[in-house]
Amino acid sequence: MGIEALAKLIDAFDPDLPIERAWTPPSGWYTSPEIDELERTAFRRTWHPAVRRDEIEAPGSWSSGCHVGEPWAVTRDDAGVLRALSNTCRHKGREVVQGPGRGDRLVCGYHAWTYDLAGKLRSAPRMAGIESFDREAMSLPALGVDEWGPWVFINHRENAVGMAERLPELDAAMERTGWGALKFVDRKAWTIECNWKVYVDNYLDGGYHIPHMHPSLDAQLDMASYRTEVFDEFSIQTSGAANRGDDRTEVDASQRIGNGAIYAWIYPNLMLNRYGPCLDSNLVIPLGPDRCRVEYEFYFMETEGADAEAFVRQSIEQADITQREDIAICESVQRGLASVHYEVGRYAPRVEHGEHHFHRLLAADLRAALSRDG
Repeated sequence: MGIEALAKLIDAFDPDLPIERAWTPPSGWYTSPEIDELERTAFRRTWHPAVRRDEIEAPGSWSSGCHVGEPWAVTRDDAGVLRALSNTCRHKGREVVQGPGRGDRLVCGYHAWTYDLAGKLRSAPRMAGIESFDREAMSLPALGVDEWGPWVFINHRENAVGMAERLPELDAAMERTGWGALKFVDRKAWTIECNWKVYVDNYLDGGYHIPHMHPSLDAQLDMASYRTEVFDEFSIQTSGAANRGDDRTEVDASQRIGNGAIYAWIYPNLMLNRYGPCLDSNLVIPLGPDRCRVEYEFYFMETEGADAEAFVRQSIEQADITQREDIAICESVQRGLASVHYEVGRYAPRVEHGEHHFHRLLAADLRAALSRDG
């Protein structure tokens, strides 16, 4: 697809129309390899939860991974200073370290070029005789790093605005829930045959699909109280707990949902589900135009004792049920988006403004990325 055709596809969605008159993005946004490639720019400019804070607490520890094609390493030096670095060796491009580790040096396994935990090049074996070799210029570039909630976040822009400053209303709401006391219990991952935006759209439809597709979750929520608030680069959906028993579920809503549920979405692909004594997070990672991976983490206030263990098990089982239902929805939507008989749809104005907000943010990023690439 050429630049002009790609621009036309992006412009097929008008972000300036109010939701009452707006059409959804065209199906090509969900099936085009060119759109998928362009979206990497959107991911590079946002914060990414790279590693849990408890995994990088010890001085001299590091962890590594890859985000939208960019290898990264998070380090904590002996003084406790946290850093994020490009994890690409300045010699031949191999990842310097792989997986987690601990020590006072990052040593590339290819030719043993060695960096300290601040990314400075300390050793480059067998380079005698080289001319105009600037060790400082051969250090590992710094990335943005921040700690928020239970995670260490990275950003490919070193001076990006921090998480709490970016999300003040959400930060305050989560602090009020006492989420700092939550303990990590488990993580799961699913590969889904759908575009990542299909999964996000489903999450942001304001509870529209819950009564129809999630009977056990619907039985736990007071859907009459369901609300969506939209902010600059995130949105918050809230719901009270159902106030009576329901034979569609064995879960006690007063225990699991507590005083109410908070479903927070952070642009572009992070979701936090906070309710009662629990937190589930889901991170949606694009794997191509029609595939994504959803990574879940589960946190609880109480984890020890028979009652706590039973509750943890029941809560994770409930999350599994909801996730399987969402996978079925999203894979079916992806098949429908590929149909010659579907191009665009409409929004339900009273409930889908979180979804509309997401599309407007992404449209701005796609236009900016296309302008730069062009």
